[in-house]
Amino acid sequence: MVNGQASAWVGYSEDLHGGIRYIPELMVSHRLTEGSDIDGDISLNAYIFDEDNDLKLYRLWARYATSQLEMRLGLQKINFGPAKVLRSLMWFDQVDVRDPLGLTDGVYGLLGRYYFLNNANIWVWGLYGNDELKGLETFKTDEDRLEFGGRFQHPVPRGEIAFSFHRRYLDSEDWKRKMAPRPELAKGSENRYGIDGNWDIGVGLWFEAVVGKIKINRKENLWEEFLTVGTDYTFAIGPGIHTLFEHFIESSGPEVFEQENVNRFSALSIDFSVTLLDSVNAIWYYDWRAERIYTYFDWQRTYDNWMVNLSIFSSRKDETGMYGGTGVQCMFTYNH
Repeated sequence: MVNGQASAWVGYSEDLHGGIRYIPELMVSHRLTEGSDIDGDISLNAYIFDEDNDLKLYRLWARYATSQLEMRLGLQKINFGPAKVLRSLMWFDQVDVRDPLGLTDGVYGLLGRYYFLNNANIWVWGLYGNDELKGLETFKTDEDRLEFGGRFQHPVPRGEIAFSFHRRYLDSEDWKRKMAPRPELAKGSENRYGIDGNWDIGVGLWFEAVVGKIKINRKENLWEEFLTVGTDYTFAIGPGIHTLFEHFIESSGPEVFEQENVNRFSALSIDFSVTLLDSVNAIWYYDWRAERIYTYFDWQRTYDNWMVNLSIFSSRKDETGMYGGTGVQCMFTYNH
């Protein structure tokens, strides 16, 4: 099956900018036996954005699946966790909730998932050859060394809880550029531990907590901590008004839980349908250190194959991407 997504946008943020993107996709599948299949996906990302243009692989993976087992190998998207806006478990993707297309680069690796009959599931992954920053990483990964980890999710009354782990090795040159004159990496390994849970008790409740330990040398470590807590509720007003609130804390320092370089952010999101074709999404961010409020507002009209988005936004001036600074943007998307 051949699909594709074409998008074009124009906006203003300090100056006029625009771009076009096309993502063609080929998906194939084959039934092996009753209850087992193989399938694959290959897609490209071709874009022109101001003076930047590129043609690169977007996805390239093959998968074997049964009713309880899935094995997927190649360039793929890996994400998990209940948080929606301020995600502590954004380990391998960089999905921006403000992006109506939800685009993110993939990672090269092997992912296995097994689903138990009681709805528990276990994930195991191994990644290799990923030399760019992923998710919330501060330092690049050594692309010549294997990354690996796993995740276990288990149902609990009215929700579920999960534990995640990941180990990788840092790129020493990237460390040197960013951390000089700190000592050079002698070990350069990072162990990352995460726990998350979510419950539906009339309102939705969830949390994500992550601790990462970077082993610099025999005597020095760098610890990073991330915490997200969130809740949401849909008010029965008209078609329903969905509201969501999340609070996020990140910190780092030489000792675990000794909070240095602390950043705190809060986000309030409201979305609702105006008509069968039109929907509105508004997000307010609060930066507690800078004592600044940032805003994102999006109106979306959806047809069978077309989608139109008009966005107004304000964010930090040093933020990269489409929504950096203060501006407005109009995007047209066609799916086939």
